[in-house]
Amino acid sequence: MDEAWAALAGAGIGVVGALCTSWLTYAAARRQARDQGKVEHGRALRSERLEAYLAFTEAAEPVDNVLHRVAHRDGVLVSARDAPLPTDVLHAAVEELGTAVDALYKAQARLDLMGPESVAAEAVNVWSDVRSLRTHLERMLNETREGEVPDDGCRTGLEDAVDAVEVSREKFARCARKVIETPP
Repeated sequence: MDEAWAALAGAGIGVVGALCTSWLTYAAARRQARDQGKVEHGRALRSERLEAYLAFTEAAEPVDNVLHRVAHRDGVLVSARDAPLPTDVLHAAVEELGTAVDALYKAQARLDLMGPESVAAEAVNVWSDVRSLRTHLERMLNETREGEVPDDGCRTGLEDAVDAVEVSREKFARCARKVIETPP
């Protein structure tokens, strides 16, 4: 009888061991599938973010043209005090920046969805600084059309607005690059 109980106990232990092994295998397989899903999701999200960041950068391309005409003539940074900007240059700059502001707003809305918040916040700063530059150039254009010569305060304001755009664009690029380079 003792042998029968020993055999039964041994069989019971074997069944419990098999069930535990089966459960551990199942749990490991689920964890592996979940981890693989996270990795794939991270890759897809990174790819989508990269596309959104590039779209935002493309939307800002007209800003480069304006900055080169307004502040960087012949590749040399020119002080706004050096020479007043002609009306046609101001008018074209205001038009191009108006288009850029609209495009940046649309691209920035996509960044709100793609995230992370840090990149979306930097994109808002770029949009805001470009909008401020446009407003400043528009004010200068109106003064020039009315026959007024922009004063030193207006010209210093232009330099500040140009600097703000350049700094905010650099911060956006740095923040976006950090997100793309960080592994999932």
